Amino acid sequence: MQYENDHKFLNKRTRLISLWNPVAIAMLVIIFALLAWLVIKTPYLVNPLFVAEAINQNAISQSTLSMSVMMLPVVVLFLFLVVTIFVLYGFVMISNEKRYLAIIDRLESQVKGVKNHE
Repeated sequence: MQYENDHKFLNKRTRLISLWNPVAIAMLVIIFALLAWLVIKTPYLVNPLFVAEAINQNAISQSTLSMSVMMLPVVVLFLFLVVTIFVLYGFVMISNEKRYLAIIDRLESQVKGVKNHE
């Protein structure tokens, strides 16, 4: 029974790991495409030098500055949420690693038991 659960777990993890590279590459392409689009369409959102120059030239309207100030806490809170999700994901990864180690220890003890009986 335990062997079947371990085998299912390892098969599931193998499938997930084999999917990671294409998914990660697609996510990176999307992220960089979004960044390029933002640089072209709305440089105020991603280019601090552009913003600094616009402020020096008084080229930013008061409403844009007000909106930026209002959105700053939202962005900061969102970044905290993202970091929290990454930390929680780390707990999940460590939990899986502990399970892998338990499977390996169990297999090693079974191999040692077989060798001792020979």
